[in-house]
Amino acid sequence: MTTILSATNRLRSMTRQVTDKYASLMDAKGYPVRVVYLEDIPAESITDAIYRKGENAMRTYGHSIFEGSDKIVIISPEYNGSIPGILKLLIDCCDPAIFKGKRFALVGVASGRAGNLRGMDHLTDVLHYLQAEVYSMKQPISQIFNLVNEDKELTDLNTLQALSTQIEGFQKF
Repeated sequence: MTTILSATNRLRSMTRQVTDKYASLMDAKGYPVRVVYLEDIPAESITDAIYRKGENAMRTYGHSIFEGSDKIVIISPEYNGSIPGILKLLIDCCDPAIFKGKRFALVGVASGRAGNLRGMDHLTDVLHYLQAEVYSMKQPISQIFNLVNEDKELTDLNTLQALSTQIEGFQKF
């Protein structure tokens, strides 16, 4: 099974819209998928306990995401030229060994023109440091507001085709 992680805790985000479309594309192809939204992260898990040794709510939450899948798609918005802090915090709270050998695919979402390329590069560096594998076909989605309909559903045919191609390749990865 593949886990798709919507990597922002911002409510009603465009990242969630892309995540939902990605999950529906996978489902239509018959690939089992589990979707996790960081907007559902338990608020009580974000305390100073995350910096102490031993179990804490954030570590437990992170492990529940990463332990259950060998393949993980991270769909991340661009925040200040990189990834959201909540995603980095989640990764930092987990036992590094949990990432070893896992396979990741990355999708960047941005209102600007670069599709979070820099953020996907930063995330790749972190995941490689943790001995995870990152699928080479990263998918930047630029100018997201020009690719959705009035209901904020991703409808751009070129983008949907690119995501579909990534899905097929990642399943073989």
